[in-house]
Amino acid sequence: MAEFRELPEHELSGLDDDQLISYLQAARAAGRHEAMKPAVAVLVFGYHAILVNRARLKLPESDVEDVVSEAIASAIVSAFDGSSVGEFRSWLHTILSRRIADYHDARSRRPKTAPLPGEDEETWGHEPRTGPEGDALFARECIRRALDELQDERHRAVIDLYVLGPHSAGEAARHVGDGMTEANVHQIASRFERRVKELLER
Repeated sequence: MAEFRELPEHELSGLDDDQLISYLQAARAAGRHEAMKPAVAVLVFGYHAILVNRARLKLPESDVEDVVSEAIASAIVSAFDGSSVGEFRSWLHTILSRRIADYHDARSRRPKTAPLPGEDEETWGHEPRTGPEGDALFARECIRRALDELQDERHRAVIDLYVLGPHSAGEAARHVGDGMTEANVHQIASRFERRVKELLER
């Protein structure tokens, strides 16, 4: 077995998903658990924000981080057992979709309860929103507005499949068809993300 060589964080940042996963597997096999922490952070950092934004469209803000964290943890476990080789991004989004579905399924099976006085806004008036909740609603509205501004249905499909969905750029291009290329997908996604950022900064 080749001797494990620990990499500094700036080198880890230059690795793609599969290389990071291989590095993590080698570190674990060598018993170098401390070396795994920065690699996991690099692997997760690139996806955390987009997963949170996607989850915010379908979950209450108070539960977004928990569901996203569960999805990321499951995806990393899958990476270690070899079931997501070559498709970490796609697998990560698929797991998030399942966690969101599980969340709504669990809620649908909960018994209904009587609302607390604070939940009856007609009686008690609107309660002030906390800062983080208001920020989350604003971020969600910015994403929806950016989507509404897309006139081309193919571009909307790219955002649904690639940015908010579980597919890789190549898969999204194949699904959309009509001359769409992987480079086009990246370009559309980049413009969309810039537009969302502009709306947020305003």
